[in-house]
Amino acid sequence: MKQVADAPATPDPPRDPPRPEPAVLRVWGSVELAVGCVALGSIFVSVLWQVVSRYVEALNWPGAGELANYSLVVLTFVMVGYLIGNNGHITIQIIDYVAKGRALVVVKVVSAACTAVICAVLVWEAYALIRAYPARRTAALGIPVWTLYLVPLLGFVSGTIRAIARIFVANRNDVVFDAAEAR
Repeated sequence: MKQVADAPATPDPPRDPPRPEPAVLRVWGSVELAVGCVALGSIFVSVLWQVVSRYVEALNWPGAGELANYSLVVLTFVMVGYLIGNNGHITIQIIDYVAKGRALVVVKVVSAACTAVICAVLVWEAYALIRAYPARRTAALGIPVWTLYLVPLLGFVSGTIRAIARIFVANRNDVVFDAAEAR
């Protein structure tokens, strides 16, 4: 009688797939990503405009530099909430590899709580800046400065909400952030 070779080992059971965010946060994240893409495109066009205008003086426009600068500000602050919500913010991952089980959950909760508190304080500061400069305008484009401070306010409100949401899902596996697959 022929002996049958050992059957292949059964694969590890699949990990719990991460549950998607609520629809409201997914739509808000899509809006943040779209605004970030527009800001990035604006930076590219503005900087390219500045380079071309050095050789073609008729195209010289002082607003191009200001537009690039403020687009960078918009890009930076509008992506705060998106990155916090999608596990794309800066973390010290060595702790994730060392801490296991309940210790990892505690680390995630404390981290998310600290992030939420910091974002909430920054919301307050952005609000104070909006109130401090209601009539001031930028030099070249004439944009009201309070609208520029509105961007960090919205970004940090989003970051606060998403950090609080991360507190309640700390016991779940994190989604690995892949910038190439931004949703």
